[in-house]
Amino acid sequence: MKKALLVIDAQEDFIGEHRNTDKFNYEDVDELVKNINDKIRIYEKNMDEVIYIANVLPNNFLNKKLFGYGIAGSKGAKFDKRIKIVSENYFEKQVGNAFKNNNLVKFIKDNAISEVELIGVDGIGCVFKTAKGAIKTGLKVTILSDSVGTVNPEKFIKSTIKLKAFGVAYI
Repeated sequence: MKKALLVIDAQEDFIGEHRNTDKFNYEDVDELVKNINDKIRIYEKNMDEVIYIANVLPNNFLNKKLFGYGIAGSKGAKFDKRIKIVSENYFEKQVGNAFKNNNLVKFIKDNAISEVELIGVDGIGCVFKTAKGAIKTGLKVTILSDSVGTVNPEKFIKSTIKLKAFGVAYI
């Protein structure tokens, strides 16, 4: 059984020091970054796949006006400079579920990956939607809770219950 770590949306706009803290107010970003990097190091040491997923929207007026984050070509769309990069396995998405990216699905299949562990942000958004997408793809899914940031801890608890019903494990 081959597994992969998916590092989801750990970008400057979401966890970087210049992020919009009103919108992306994670409890302890420094601890989150440390925990994410610890997981990446474990995967690197075990020679398992580390896959980086970035939320990148087309650079146009509508996206800038409506969202203002994750805009293609912006500094904020890049991974937070504190995140350890150990592979070139990089995929972009424009929706919450990373498994809507056919190139990611192909990579997972081509590398015979049967299990994924998810870390990053946000636990009630893209991590949640990607977990559901991974289950639908037929993968075993674990969310590493200490390495997932969420802006709404109460909703995160509710989403945890929903995902557990789909077979997602939480550690």
